[in-house]
Amino acid sequence: MKKLPKGIPTFNELIEDGYLYVDKTEIIHKLILQDKLNFLSRPRRFGKSLLLSTIEELFKCNKDLFEGFYIYDEWDWEDPYPVLSLDLSGFESGSVHDFLDDKFNRIIKRFKIDLESKTLNQRLGELIESIHDETGKRVVVLIDEYDSPIINNLKDPKFVESTRKTLNSFYSALKENNKYIKFILVTGISKFSKVSAFSALNHLTDISLYDDYSSICGYTQEELESNFKEYIENLAIFSNLSKVDLLEKIKKWYDGYSWNGEKTVYNPYSTILLFSENSFAPHWFETGTPKFLIDIATHIKNIKPVLEPTYLYKDDLDGFDPLDIEDATLLFQAGYLTIKNIDKTQDEFEYTLDLPNYEVEKALMKNLVRIYTQIPIGDLIQTRKKFWNQVINADCEGLKETIMDYLIPIGNKQRGQNENYYHALIFKWLTSSLGFEGYSNTPTYIGEMDVVLDKTDPIIIIEFKQSKTSSIEYMINEAFNQMNEKQYEKLYKGKKIIKTALVFKNEEIGCKIEKNY
Repeated sequence: MKKLPKGIPTFNELIEDGYLYVDKTEIIHKLILQDKLNFLSRPRRFGKSLLLSTIEELFKCNKDLFEGFYIYDEWDWEDPYPVLSLDLSGFESGSVHDFLDDKFNRIIKRFKIDLESKTLNQRLGELIESIHDETGKRVVVLIDEYDSPIINNLKDPKFVESTRKTLNSFYSALKENNKYIKFILVTGISKFSKVSAFSALNHLTDISLYDDYSSICGYTQEELESNFKEYIENLAIFSNLSKVDLLEKIKKWYDGYSWNGEKTVYNPYSTILLFSENSFAPHWFETGTPKFLIDIATHIKNIKPVLEPTYLYKDDLDGFDPLDIEDATLLFQAGYLTIKNIDKTQDEFEYTLDLPNYEVEKALMKNLVRIYTQIPIGDLIQTRKKFWNQVINADCEGLKETIMDYLIPIGNKQRGQNENYYHALIFKWLTSSLGFEGYSNTPTYIGEMDVVLDKTDPIIIIEFKQSKTSSIEYMINEAFNQMNEKQYEKLYKGKKIIKTALVFKNEEIGCKIEKNY
C-alpha cells in the first residue's frame, strides 16, 4: 500500500517519497497535443495544483518520475522546455501588486535574468521573451488559482474592482507574447467570458466543460477501485460493511461531480481523507477554505438552487462578474452544484445543476440553516429531539412551531411557490441538518412517497401539499387520501408507521399526524 498523498501538491515529492498517484498522464498528453492555450475551472482542493505540477515535470523532461505511467513511452524526453510557474492561491489580503511583485522577483531570480521593464505586465512580457531568446525554446506558462485574490475578497467591492484591473493588466502580457509561448494552462475557480473581469485571458480555450477533460481532476469509479483497492478492503473491515455496501456509501458521499452531465468523478481531497482517517465526514467542506465558504454563504440571496434542480444555459455558467453573479453560477463554480444533465436537443444547450453528493448536501444545508435561522449547529441536536418527540406524540402545534422557526428567517424572495420547494426544503432539513436517514420521492407499486424516514422506529411517512387557494383542511384530507389510496404502509409490513401530512398556504402551515399502532 502506497502512502496517501494528503496535502502533497507537487508531483516530484509525491513520486520520490512513495505516495500514491492516480495516473492522469494519458489525459494530460491529449491536452498538450490538442490545445496550446488553455483555461480550466475546478473547485478548490480538487487536484489543480497537482495537475500543473505534473505538467511542469513533463516539460522539464524528468523522465524517472514517470516510470510506470502511461506517458512514459509516449513523451520525447530529450526535448525539455523552460517552465514559468506562478501560484496565486496564497493571497488573502493586502496589496495584490506587492504580492505579484514578490512572486515575480522569485521567478526572475530562479531564471537569473536581468530585466529593464518596470511595470508588472511589461516585466512578465520581457521575461518570457528573454527566456525564449536565451534558451531558444518557447516558454511553458502555468498559473494556478489565477482568480484567488478576487475570490478571497468577494465581500469588498472596491478591492475587487481595483484588483481585477491589476490582474487584467498583468495577464495581458500572455496574449501580447503568445509567439514566445509553447503551452499555457491557467486554472481557477471562476470561469471567464468576453465580458468578465479577466478579458486579457480571452485568447485561452476554456476546456472546463470539454468531454475529453471531464475527469482530468478527481477520481473515476474505475480509478477509485483500482488505485485504492487495499484501502477499500481495510475500510470495509473497519466499518463492518461488505465491499459492495462500502462502495455504495463512498459513492453516495463523495462521487457525483460532473462537467459534462455524463461522467462523474469523486472529490479527490475527501476520498484521500476518508481512507486516511477511516471516517465519513464532510472533509472537503470543513477544510476547504473557511473564509471563502463564509463569503459564498453570505452572498447567497436565493437558496432554491440547493433545494431543487436549477436550469441554466452556457452563458450563465461562463459569465463571471465578481460584483454581479447569480447564486446558482457562484455555487457551481465553488463546487456546491454540479452538472447533472445537458439537454442538447435545443438550439442552446440547457444545463441541469444539482448538489453533487451527500457530503455537500449535508454540510451546505447545515451551514445554510445556521446562517439563515441563526440557530447554532450544536442546537440542531436539540431540534432533532424536539421534532422526534412532537411526531411521536402527535403534537402538531409543536411541530408547526418547530418548522416555522426554521422557515421564518428565509425571506419571501428566497422561498419557492410550489409543493416541490417545501418538500425539498423540509426533506433536506431533516436529513442533512437534523441527521435523520431517509428517502425522497420513494417509488411504490402504485405511487410515490414524498418523504420516508425508514431508519427510525416507528417509520415516518410524510406527504406534502401546497396551494394558494385550497383550504388547509382540504389539503390535509387530500394528503391522507393519497397515502391511504396508494397504500404506502404496505411497503413496511409488520412495522410501526406514523403518517404525517404537512401542508402550506401562504404563511400558514397545516399538520395532521396519524399512527397505525
